[in-house]
Amino acid sequence: MKIYMIILDGAADRKIEILANRTPLQVANTPSLDTLVKRGKQTLITVIDDNIIPESDSGSMALLSYNPKTYYPGRGTLEGLGTDFIPEGYNYVAFRVNFASYDEKSGTLDRRTARGLGEEELQALAKDITENVDLSKFNVDFKLLAFGHHRGILVFYSNQERLSGNVSNTDPGFKKNGVWGTPVKNYEPRPLKCLALDKIEESKLTASIVNSFIEQSNEILTNNKVNKKRIEKGELPANYLIFRDGGEKPKKMPKYQEKFGLTLSMYGQLPAENAIAKLIGAKFTFSKSLDLQLDKEFLINSEKILVADEADVKFIHIKGPDEPGHDNKPKEKVEAIELIDKYFLSNLIKDIKEDDIVIVTCDHATPCELKIHSTDQVPVLIAGGNVQNDGSTKFDEENASKGKLPIEKAIDIFPYIMKEIWKDENKRN
Repeated sequence: MKIYMIILDGAADRKIEILANRTPLQVANTPSLDTLVKRGKQTLITVIDDNIIPESDSGSMALLSYNPKTYYPGRGTLEGLGTDFIPEGYNYVAFRVNFASYDEKSGTLDRRTARGLGEEELQALAKDITENVDLSKFNVDFKLLAFGHHRGILVFYSNQERLSGNVSNTDPGFKKNGVWGTPVKNYEPRPLKCLALDKIEESKLTASIVNSFIEQSNEILTNNKVNKKRIEKGELPANYLIFRDGGEKPKKMPKYQEKFGLTLSMYGQLPAENAIAKLIGAKFTFSKSLDLQLDKEFLINSEKILVADEADVKFIHIKGPDEPGHDNKPKEKVEAIELIDKYFLSNLIKDIKEDDIVIVTCDHATPCELKIHSTDQVPVLIAGGNVQNDGSTKFDEENASKGKLPIEKAIDIFPYIMKEIWKDENKRN
């Protein structure tokens, strides 16, 4: 008996006028999901709580039944750990950064540099920064990793100075609340200054380092030939780094196999998910880059690899539906869900065994009307094994709200399965 956890990133949504006041999940033609629904029970769950907006990393942590309010160290820390980017034996602070485009004269900021930044362009910009930013006056070194069109991980480290993640974000799209980065719906389109969030000297020092880094890197990026060529072509220059979600050393987490007596294998695209896997003793495999997540071949091959994996629990995070949510493109979100159903889930249904358990859910909602993540509840389906259908016929928010699956939060999923399904099935077998 195996357990498959399928994460449809950001698929949960709200009713949308151009979809006849239905959600993308309601509109999508999903015969494979419908088949699974008829073999199981569903409900709506809260991913973390009503006040904390999940990111993919904190959402995944919760879905694996680790409470993010206890263990989440911040996005920067997880992404640094997930790329093996944090040097051992040093004091450090890690940040998530974006290569943004900022026009100071007009006061306009594109937080993601139009996502059209090519890989060679991105790496050339990162190389220029790495070779020319000087932080020697702070007794601090840094490492910068650029990836995924506009994303980056930046680690400051020192064996002389203590550093702190308790500093504010310069990214106006996310407000720092403790370890959490809370999306800001309506923000002034300009980068912010980094401020210490307490009176401790290491926080003040870290804020000064961030501000110095931004000032130096802005000058470097503005004069870089990549950006000059982009401007000549009428494209946005990636001339500004914005920082968010600084974090330090994470807490020790119980190993998954010790917690549930099961082996776990995870598949995803995010360095932060790789970090979670490391912290809980799971195997992790990086899948294709974000822009190829809805490639037919990728979906077909991912299913084959997942089924062949010998782990007891197999977790896969499929990014496809999330980006259309951020871009307010409901029809594209419907198409993303349908592609996953057609090329991934249809084959999974054919290949799994009768006693296998399939969990389908979302790491968070990304409502098109908001264009950011939200605390909205998301549907979760548990199908297979000895699970009896609760009358549901389709996987969507409205049907899930009427379902009979007796769980309320993401952290409840695996305790419920272990108590009500796994042990009972293995006794019978």
